[in-house]
Amino acid sequence: MAISLDDLSRKLPIGRQSFTDLRQAGCLYVDKTDYVYYLANSGTKSYFLARPRRFGKSLMANTLRAYFEGCKESFEGLKIYNYEKDWTKYPVAYFDFVDSEYSDPVSLIVKIRMSLWEFERYNGIDFDEKFIKEAVEKDDDKSEGRKLSYRFRFDMQTIYEKTGLKTVIIVDEYDNPLITSENLPESKKIYRGFFSVLKSSDQYIRFAFITGVTKFAKTSIFSGQNQPNDITEGEKYSAICGITHEELIANFTPEIEKLAKKKKLSFDGCIAELKRWYDCYLFHEDGEKVFNPVSLLNAFDKCDFMNYWYDTGNPTILMKRIHSAYYDFKHLVNDVIYPKEYLKTYKDDDLNTDLVPLLYYTGYLTIKSFNAVNRNYTLGFPNNEVELSFLHGLVNEFYRAPNDLVGFLYADFLDDLESGNIDSLMERFQALYSTLPYANNNNAKYLERDFQNVIFLVFTICGQFVVSEAHFSKGRADSIVATSKYVYLFEFKMDQDAQTALDQIDEKDYAGRFKKDARKLYKVGVTFSSEEKNIKEWKVA
Repeated sequence: MAISLDDLSRKLPIGRQSFTDLRQAGCLYVDKTDYVYYLANSGTKSYFLARPRRFGKSLMANTLRAYFEGCKESFEGLKIYNYEKDWTKYPVAYFDFVDSEYSDPVSLIVKIRMSLWEFERYNGIDFDEKFIKEAVEKDDDKSEGRKLSYRFRFDMQTIYEKTGLKTVIIVDEYDNPLITSENLPESKKIYRGFFSVLKSSDQYIRFAFITGVTKFAKTSIFSGQNQPNDITEGEKYSAICGITHEELIANFTPEIEKLAKKKKLSFDGCIAELKRWYDCYLFHEDGEKVFNPVSLLNAFDKCDFMNYWYDTGNPTILMKRIHSAYYDFKHLVNDVIYPKEYLKTYKDDDLNTDLVPLLYYTGYLTIKSFNAVNRNYTLGFPNNEVELSFLHGLVNEFYRAPNDLVGFLYADFLDDLESGNIDSLMERFQALYSTLPYANNNNAKYLERDFQNVIFLVFTICGQFVVSEAHFSKGRADSIVATSKYVYLFEFKMDQDAQTALDQIDEKDYAGRFKKDARKLYKVGVTFSSEEKNIKEWKVA
């Protein structure tokens, strides 16, 4: 598809987080300013919003900043323009923790200092170090975080005494320094000291808005009487970030038509495909489903249905936790049940190994349904893009093959499955296992799980229909793989013989349900050696 200058009349705001920059550049903007006005004028002083990475939180935070800085001209033509009459310009302290690296807690201190320095410079404040010294002398907590909180309090008090205006505080991706820290207790201590200012200086604060992926315990933000109103699970805020179906049609019809033409789809067919790839995030059981905005915009820009989310989703926190947890990821494919209250009250902690809430907050799981009787959610992958991202992420994180193997690996596995060449298939698995590191190689139980997970991940990424541990009346098969011509029943055993695995398929009559299936059925018994850490033998019937 050649470049067309006509596309310049429909500028997509890819990579733009600044609201005023976006508006000045004439980019398309999905109007969320009614949320801005409501948040600013509802009477609630402080808010916290958790959403997955790259889901529009930074743009919302920046839009709030532009509103409180009185940038009236940037809002012309938007919903809020008719609501707001005064456009008061408030002092805004903006703490942007989005993209920097904070492995060393010192870098967090430097970032806060720089943000305070910019706030002071913009508001003409000559900071007086004597204020800190006098305050700290009277305080048992003499940490660097507490010193920074006294400095911020001095700034806000000075502005208030000079102008009568209270300060607006916006903290974007507050948890990123904690996620990337190599000394989490120390980083939490810095936050605990600095963000105590939200309570101690309440009289000087007009409004506070904090975003992140999840809440961390013991940071002072989410403890005590003045903790922010958490709107993460609020029904009326379910579409504050992301793009609803209605907003998609209202704002991007030309882009949908262009994509549909490229892919030889009808308009409705194109929307269905967009939904399959990028829709179905739900943040309250009675809320509105939303598309991932970054993925949607990239699909329009590239004019293709592809996996854009994993590269921008920054799953660092998730992958860190996966390394320290023993979890069978096959269970996620058929959705999981989780109590609503456990999600709502969840606070991340370095000792917490419960992955389900973390998978939810990082965007890998979303609400599929809600049982009002027992107040349980059914959680599952939102869409095709996220499921593929998750599976590819696991493969890349745990089961890395040499670079020269990755290119042909899945295509050759798929060829073997579609041609019924089981010997070649198992030999490929043997070659793959010979390259893989094992995080749990001293524990036979988890070694067996990892052994089965490798096979499961390969089958799933190949795009086949896979049922792991499928339930039957007499037991459960380990994996079923179905192609257009073949059905494969796999039974895996650790440190046993392949015939024992094969016999179990017959004893439990796993093949019974396929007696009337026209496809050719293969029963495959596979044994894995914990000593050799590889497939030892297999038998086919």
